[in-house]
Amino acid sequence: MAYSTDLGIQAAPAVRPPESAGLGRDDVRLLVVDRNTGAFQHRHFRSIAETFQTGDVLVVNNSATIPAALPATVNGKMHWLHLAARLTATRMVVELRTQGGGPDGSLLEKGVVCVVHDPLGIPQSRGRVLRHFHPQSRFWEVETDSDWYALASTVGRPIRYHYVDRPYPISTYETLFGRIPGSSEMPSASRPFTGETLQHLRERGVELVELTLHTTVSSHEVRDGETDPPLVPEWFQIPAATQEAVMAAKAAGRPVIALGTTVVRALETWADQGTADGWTTHLVTPESPPRLTSGLITGLHDNFTSHLWLLYAFLAPEHLRAAYHDAERHGYRWHEFGDLTIIR
Repeated sequence: MAYSTDLGIQAAPAVRPPESAGLGRDDVRLLVVDRNTGAFQHRHFRSIAETFQTGDVLVVNNSATIPAALPATVNGKMHWLHLAARLTATRMVVELRTQGGGPDGSLLEKGVVCVVHDPLGIPQSRGRVLRHFHPQSRFWEVETDSDWYALASTVGRPIRYHYVDRPYPISTYETLFGRIPGSSEMPSASRPFTGETLQHLRERGVELVELTLHTTVSSHEVRDGETDPPLVPEWFQIPAATQEAVMAAKAAGRPVIALGTTVVRALETWADQGTADGWTTHLVTPESPPRLTSGLITGLHDNFTSHLWLLYAFLAPEHLRAAYHDAERHGYRWHEFGDLTIIR
């Protein structure tokens, strides 16, 4: 991959959700970037409807977040297992994390037993390591004696990274659109959307349609020059009504805007492979650019993340770099509780 994932930014994460400071979910900022020229503006998220035109189609992800961090004992030590994919009811891809929640690159032998327990330490389920999912990863494929995705609702906690100031309940990681449980991490571009936002969009004549993509974990780093990143499959489904709306918009020359990178991956898998449901590891990059999606609403993505490859498919690297550096100067906040970008 010839495109650098080092933007040279010093990303300042949002350490807490805005409502913990007495604000609304929609009290975040919005970086508006012109896809063709790279020109950008700084706005408040509540003005996002003003960036749309009558006839635009906005595609949202209706996947709901589950408490996907499971307490477990691995090789006699306490760990967290982050659910990354449910391949079958008894076969999972998990990410190994330390007891403190940090990255754990330990190599596990085939057959190692992982014991998931409840918050009191009482064992609830067992799994055996089948294989290392990818040689440059913390992912492991595990055969389990029960469905850990179902178990998560009783023993899990939301996945939380080091920059978040304290644990928050699963409701903090729910979005207005989420109704089908299955995402390991919140489709976070949806988080600031409120009923008022939707009303303003409808008043502008924007058509809203939905699809489902259950997210995997997004915490893996991608260094420059890496060409074979760990790609965990994600399950998606695009309803017939959404397919029809997207195709009608494309035929009429109307924009299709994706709410989140998850939506881009689902739509572009459909465009690339001709299937509207199943598993995807499709990468959107400048070499495999979007065919259906003409615009994108997303959060701010840090250095060394594969999300930047997707953003480069929408925006020239020098334009993204300039916009991000200005956002940094203006005090924008990164990650799931932070500010948003719209590229169109």
